Amino acid sequence: MVPKWRRLSEIVCQCRASALRNRNGVFPPRNMAARGRKPKPTALKVFEGTQRGAPKREPSAPVGVPPMPDRLAVEPLAVAKWEELASILSAVGTLTTGDGEALATLCEVYAAAQQCLLELRASGPTIKTDLGGVKPNPAGSLYRGLVSLQASLMAEFGLTPSSRVRLGTKVEKPADELADFFARHG
Repeated sequence: MVPKWRRLSEIVCQCRASALRNRNGVFPPRNMAARGRKPKPTALKVFEGTQRGAPKREPSAPVGVPPMPDRLAVEPLAVAKWEELASILSAVGTLTTGDGEALATLCEVYAAAQQCLLELRASGPTIKTDLGGVKPNPAGSLYRGLVSLQASLMAEFGLTPSSRVRLGTKVEKPADELADFFARHG
């Protein structure tokens, strides 16, 4: 007769093992490296003159401000961030109508990070336990995780200095010196 706790632990182990397998039933390596550098869009390669061969067809959405998802309406801080980022990204020309969900996620993460920061400032870096001990405030580790996620989402939209360099900007050059002179002096 196998004890009940032993059968339960075997079931739990089997469930964990099935969750770790990928679609093909193979266990992935534990320390699998990242894929590497993200690929540049073909339009940017053509603009820079580094495109080799025929341009690849990539899906693209029309440039414009997407509608704000309804789920953001409950958080005023997220709505304010949406309006701020939408105006910045549309002025730069990097926001498309297909970016609504990603921008909404960035705004939600920003609002959650701000709430977490307020909680951390109010209660301090450490809290007292029920037994009278002191432990680190859980809001601190949550805040670090949210800020890290926010930074990666901001890089996707070109909102960090290094991502703007990678994104590249189009500089319009005047046709000739005379046009440049009149453009500067009216």
